[in-house]
Amino acid sequence: TSFVTSDMFGTYRYGSDLLNITFDPTIPEQFVSYGFDDEGQPARREYLIQHGILQRALGGLTSQRRANIPGVANARACSWNRPPIDRMANLNLEPGNASLEEMIAAVDRGISMQTNCSWSIDDSRNKFQFGCEWGQLIEGGRLTTLVKNPNYRGISATFWRSLTMVGNRDTVETMGTPNCGKGEPNQVIRTGHAAPACLFGNVEVFGGE
Repeated sequence: TSFVTSDMFGTYRYGSDLLNITFDPTIPEQFVSYGFDDEGQPARREYLIQHGILQRALGGLTSQRRANIPGVANARACSWNRPPIDRMANLNLEPGNASLEEMIAAVDRGISMQTNCSWSIDDSRNKFQFGCEWGQLIEGGRLTTLVKNPNYRGISATFWRSLTMVGNRDTVETMGTPNCGKGEPNQVIRTGHAAPACLFGNVEVFGGE
Protein backbone atom coordinates (compact mmCIF):
# COMPACT_ATOMS: atom_id res chain seq x y z
CA THR A 1 0.00 0.00 0.00
CA SER A 2 1.00 3.64 -0.34
CA PHE A 3 -0.22 7.03 0.79
CA VAL A 4 0.05 8.06 -2.89
CA THR A 5 -3.14 7.87 -4.97
CA SER A 6 -3.57 8.32 -8.72
CA ASP A 7 -5.36 11.66 -8.34
CA MET A 8 -2.07 13.13 -7.05
CA PHE A 9 -0.27 12.62 -10.38
CA GLY A 10 0.71 15.89 -12.03
CA THR A 11 -0.21 18.11 -9.08
CA TYR A 12 1.17 16.77 -5.79
CA ARG A 13 4.18 18.60 -4.35
CA TYR A 14 6.36 15.65 -3.30
CA GLY A 15 9.60 17.60 -2.89
CA SER A 16 11.36 20.88 -3.53
CA ASP A 17 11.93 22.15 -7.07
CA LEU A 18 15.36 20.49 -6.98
CA LEU A 19 13.92 16.97 -6.74
CA ASN A 20 13.94 14.95 -9.98
CA ILE A 21 13.46 11.16 -9.84
CA THR A 22 13.74 9.00 -12.96
CA PHE A 23 13.14 5.36 -13.85
CA ASP A 24 15.77 4.38 -16.43
CA PRO A 25 16.67 0.80 -17.43
CA THR A 26 18.64 2.09 -20.44
CA ILE A 27 21.82 3.09 -18.56
CA PRO A 28 24.33 0.31 -19.35
CA GLU A 29 26.68 0.95 -16.42
CA GLN A 30 23.96 0.69 -13.78
CA PHE A 31 22.88 -2.43 -11.92
CA VAL A 32 19.61 -3.15 -13.75
CA SER A 33 19.75 -2.47 -17.48
CA TYR A 34 17.70 -3.98 -20.30
CA GLY A 35 16.21 -3.11 -23.66
CA PHE A 36 12.74 -4.59 -23.08
CA ASP A 37 10.81 -5.74 -20.04
CA ASP A 38 9.25 -9.21 -19.80
CA GLU A 39 6.00 -8.04 -21.39
CA GLY A 40 7.90 -6.74 -24.43
CA GLN A 41 7.71 -3.04 -23.56
CA PRO A 42 10.74 -1.07 -24.84
CA ALA A 43 12.78 0.46 -22.03
CA ARG A 44 12.94 4.24 -21.84
CA ARG A 45 13.70 6.98 -19.34
CA GLU A 46 10.66 8.22 -17.42
CA TYR A 47 10.25 10.98 -14.86
CA LEU A 48 8.40 9.86 -11.73
CA ILE A 49 8.99 13.20 -9.99
CA GLN A 50 9.96 16.32 -11.94
CA HIS A 51 10.85 19.62 -10.28
CA GLY A 52 9.30 18.28 -7.11
CA ILE A 53 5.91 17.38 -8.63
CA LEU A 54 4.78 13.74 -8.60
CA GLN A 55 4.23 12.76 -12.24
CA ARG A 56 3.34 9.07 -12.11
CA ALA A 57 3.98 5.73 -10.42
CA LEU A 58 5.65 2.67 -11.87
CA GLY A 59 3.40 0.19 -13.65
CA GLY A 60 3.58 -2.10 -16.68
CA LEU A 61 0.87 -3.04 -19.17
CA THR A 62 -1.38 -4.72 -16.59
CA SER A 63 -1.19 -1.76 -14.25
CA GLN A 64 -1.77 0.53 -17.23
CA ARG A 65 -5.15 -1.08 -17.83
CA ARG A 66 -6.07 -0.87 -14.15
CA ALA A 67 -4.96 2.73 -13.55
CA ASN A 68 -5.67 4.14 -17.02
CA ILE A 69 -2.21 5.72 -17.30
CA PRO A 70 0.55 4.83 -19.81
CA GLY A 71 2.70 1.91 -18.69
CA VAL A 72 6.48 1.79 -18.44
CA ALA A 73 8.87 -1.09 -19.06
CA ASN A 74 9.01 -2.42 -15.51
CA ALA A 75 7.15 -5.77 -15.70
CA ARG A 76 9.81 -8.34 -14.83
CA ALA A 77 9.96 -12.03 -13.92
CA CYS A 78 12.78 -13.85 -12.15
CA SER A 79 12.39 -17.02 -14.25
CA TRP A 80 10.37 -18.69 -17.02
CA ASN A 81 7.95 -20.16 -14.45
CA ARG A 82 6.98 -16.85 -12.83
CA PRO A 83 4.61 -14.16 -14.20
CA PRO A 84 5.97 -10.65 -14.86
CA ILE A 85 5.10 -8.25 -12.04
CA ASP A 86 5.81 -4.56 -11.51
CA ARG A 87 9.38 -4.06 -10.26
CA MET A 88 11.73 -1.11 -10.09
CA ALA A 89 14.89 -1.18 -12.20
CA ASN A 90 17.27 1.79 -12.00
CA LEU A 91 15.45 4.40 -9.90
CA ASN A 92 17.63 7.50 -9.77
CA LEU A 93 17.77 10.89 -8.12
CA GLU A 94 19.07 13.13 -10.89
CA PRO A 95 22.21 15.18 -10.10
CA GLY A 96 22.18 18.94 -9.66
CA ASN A 97 24.95 21.53 -9.81
CA ALA A 98 26.47 21.77 -6.32
CA SER A 99 29.85 20.37 -5.35
CA LEU A 100 30.23 18.51 -2.07
CA GLU A 101 32.46 21.31 -0.81
CA GLU A 102 29.79 23.92 -1.59
CA MET A 103 27.15 21.95 0.29
CA ILE A 104 29.33 21.54 3.37
CA ALA A 105 30.27 25.24 3.31
CA ALA A 106 26.56 26.18 3.27
CA VAL A 107 25.89 24.47 6.63
CA ASP A 108 26.40 26.28 9.94
CA ARG A 109 25.48 23.29 12.10
CA GLY A 110 24.59 19.87 10.73
CA ILE A 111 25.82 16.36 10.09
CA SER A 112 27.09 14.39 7.10
CA MET A 113 25.83 10.80 7.32
CA GLN A 114 27.55 7.84 5.67
CA THR A 115 26.95 4.10 5.07
CA ASN A 116 23.31 3.26 5.66
CA CYS A 117 22.95 0.17 7.87
CA SER A 118 19.29 0.05 9.01
CA TRP A 119 15.93 1.13 7.66
CA SER A 120 12.26 1.11 8.54
CA ILE A 121 9.14 2.47 6.82
CA ASP A 122 5.47 2.21 7.71
CA ASP A 123 2.82 0.28 5.75
CA SER A 124 1.68 3.38 3.85
CA ARG A 125 5.26 4.15 2.76
CA ASN A 126 5.12 7.53 4.48
CA LYS A 127 6.91 7.66 7.85
CA PHE A 128 10.48 6.37 7.80
CA GLN A 129 13.64 5.96 9.85
CA PHE A 130 17.21 5.26 8.73
CA GLY A 131 20.39 4.51 10.61
CA CYS A 132 23.97 5.01 9.42
CA GLU A 133 27.25 3.45 10.50
CA TRP A 134 28.96 6.79 10.95
CA GLY A 135 28.75 10.49 10.34
CA GLN A 136 30.69 13.68 10.74
CA LEU A 137 29.47 16.90 12.33
CA ILE A 138 29.46 20.05 10.21
CA GLU A 139 30.20 23.21 12.18
CA GLY A 140 30.70 26.61 10.62
CA GLY A 141 30.88 25.16 7.13
CA ARG A 142 33.55 22.59 8.01
CA LEU A 143 33.60 18.86 8.74
CA THR A 144 34.63 18.26 12.36
CA THR A 145 33.90 15.49 14.91
CA LEU A 146 33.19 11.88 13.91
CA VAL A 147 29.90 10.38 15.17
CA LYS A 148 29.04 6.67 15.49
CA ASN A 149 25.59 5.27 14.56
CA PRO A 150 23.63 8.48 13.83
CA ASN A 151 19.97 8.15 12.79
CA TYR A 152 17.38 10.30 11.08
CA ARG A 153 13.62 10.06 10.57
CA GLY A 154 10.77 11.92 8.97
CA ILE A 155 7.70 11.91 6.76
CA SER A 156 8.32 11.35 3.05
CA ALA A 157 7.00 14.53 1.43
CA THR A 158 8.05 16.77 4.34
CA PHE A 159 11.57 15.36 4.09
CA TRP A 160 11.88 15.81 0.32
CA ARG A 161 10.41 19.32 0.46
CA SER A 162 13.31 20.24 2.74
CA LEU A 163 15.84 19.41 -0.01
CA THR A 164 17.95 22.58 -0.41
CA MET A 165 20.97 21.52 -2.53
CA VAL A 166 21.66 18.61 -4.90
CA GLY A 167 25.16 17.46 -5.70
CA ASN A 168 26.68 17.38 -9.17
CA ARG A 169 27.68 14.29 -11.16
CA ASP A 170 30.99 14.03 -9.29
CA THR A 171 29.04 13.22 -6.11
CA VAL A 172 26.83 10.49 -7.61
CA GLU A 173 27.01 6.98 -6.14
CA THR A 174 25.50 4.00 -7.97
CA MET A 175 24.09 1.22 -5.82
CA GLY A 176 21.79 -1.80 -5.97
CA THR A 177 21.02 -5.27 -4.70
CA PRO A 178 20.98 -8.65 -6.49
CA ASN A 179 18.33 -10.17 -4.22
CA CYS A 180 15.27 -7.96 -3.82
CA GLY A 181 12.26 -10.17 -3.11
CA LYS A 182 8.62 -9.52 -3.95
CA GLY A 183 5.46 -11.36 -4.94
CA GLU A 184 3.69 -14.63 -4.18
CA PRO A 185 5.28 -16.95 -5.12
CA ASN A 186 8.38 -14.96 -4.25
CA GLN A 187 10.53 -13.52 -7.04
CA VAL A 188 14.09 -12.39 -6.37
CA ILE A 189 15.64 -9.99 -8.88
CA ARG A 190 18.13 -7.14 -9.17
CA THR A 191 17.13 -3.58 -8.32
CA GLY A 192 19.30 -0.50 -8.61
CA HIS A 193 19.44 3.17 -7.81
CA ALA A 194 21.83 6.11 -8.01
CA ALA A 195 21.92 9.40 -6.14
CA PRO A 196 24.21 12.38 -5.66
CA ALA A 197 25.03 13.92 -2.30
CA CYS A 198 22.09 16.02 -1.06
CA LEU A 199 21.56 18.68 1.58
CA PHE A 200 18.37 18.79 3.67
CA GLY A 201 17.23 21.31 6.26
CA ASN A 202 15.41 20.77 9.56
CA VAL A 203 15.66 16.96 9.56
CA GLU A 204 15.14 15.15 12.86
CA VAL A 205 18.47 13.54 13.80
CA PHE A 206 18.90 11.36 16.88
CA GLY A 207 21.15 8.76 18.49
CA GLY A 208 24.83 8.61 17.72
CA GLU A 209 27.79 8.74 20.04
